[in-house]
Amino acid sequence: MKKIITTLLCIGLFGTTLNVQTVRAGDLQDQLQQYQSQYNQLNSQLSGQKQQVSAATSQAVALQQSIQTLNASISAYQKELDSEKKNLKTLEDKQKSLEAERKKHIEALGQYMRSSYEEGVPSYLQVLFQATNLNDFLVRLEEVSAIVNTYGKLQQNLSQINSELSAQQNEIKQKSESLQNIVQAKTQSQQSVQTALSKQQTLVSQLSAQEKSTYKASLNAKSNVDRVQQLIQQQELEARLAAQSPIADQGSGAATSAPVTVSGGAQSVLSYAAQFLGTPYVWGGTSPSGFDCSGFTQYVFRHAGINLSRTSQSQFNQGAAVSRANLKPGDLVFFTTYGSGATHVGIYAGNSTMIDSSNGGVVYENMNNSYWAPRYLGARRLIN
Repeated sequence: MKKIITTLLCIGLFGTTLNVQTVRAGDLQDQLQQYQSQYNQLNSQLSGQKQQVSAATSQAVALQQSIQTLNASISAYQKELDSEKKNLKTLEDKQKSLEAERKKHIEALGQYMRSSYEEGVPSYLQVLFQATNLNDFLVRLEEVSAIVNTYGKLQQNLSQINSELSAQQNEIKQKSESLQNIVQAKTQSQQSVQTALSKQQTLVSQLSAQEKSTYKASLNAKSNVDRVQQLIQQQELEARLAAQSPIADQGSGAATSAPVTVSGGAQSVLSYAAQFLGTPYVWGGTSPSGFDCSGFTQYVFRHAGINLSRTSQSQFNQGAAVSRANLKPGDLVFFTTYGSGATHVGIYAGNSTMIDSSNGGVVYENMNNSYWAPRYLGARRLIN
């Protein structure tokens, strides 16, 4: 991106009637077309970037929603898995209870049979045959049947429970393995989506930064277009004003011709000049209510005890000539704008920057931009 250039223009004032020329109107029109083309191109680029940002943002939102959905699904499956594990634990506890009851009955039966055996009754039949009468036989039969039935029912219950438990354990095992596989798969999917989301967020960030950069450049380009349009109008206006209202070249006392030493040096002059930033441009203005270019330099230098002539052309004849390579802060810098000779003047502030009064008012300007650089005429030093 080319550095956006702010171009400004100021009046050079002459003591006699000027032969006004519409100098460089053509190249201003060329600059205007160039900046307008640049502005249109940046706007088109900005529109495309906005679409890219919108698309990338939509994808990032979709990925974020996918992660949330996967998280919810994993959580639900995990709850189901935990529930199945609880069911399995309940069945295992029930199995232990039944096993304890079975063992208790077996021990009871064994104790009965052992007592019977120790008393000489080694079998159920022997227990029955030892009956002394019918009633005794029936009692013995009832007791033996109760024990046998109890044991048989217990065995039947245990067999059914063991069968159910085995089936349930197999089902839970399969379901648990299935759930674990699903959770693992969804976790992997989540990780993949998270990776994609991170990349997408990085892309959105990069696009947003590019969009901001392009937008800033677009604003600068638009400012450039507006500025050159103002320069074209201002140049025509100043040419007419110079022809209609020439300004007498009147100084304040004897004009200073050689560099002098001032209190505080050049920095004090620049600091004082900076107090008038934003002061409007006025043709022929020589006061803080409005300055033209040479009226501004004359007013500022007068405050430092240095008398300058009224017009930029006359000021160009004061002080000591200095090359552009040897410029120092506080030097006067001159330009040729709408007419021949020194038609604009500013105060050099260092680093190719000057402070001057142009149609934008008192401002700092870049002397290397495309407007001022080719119009540079020379410099004069009045401060040691």
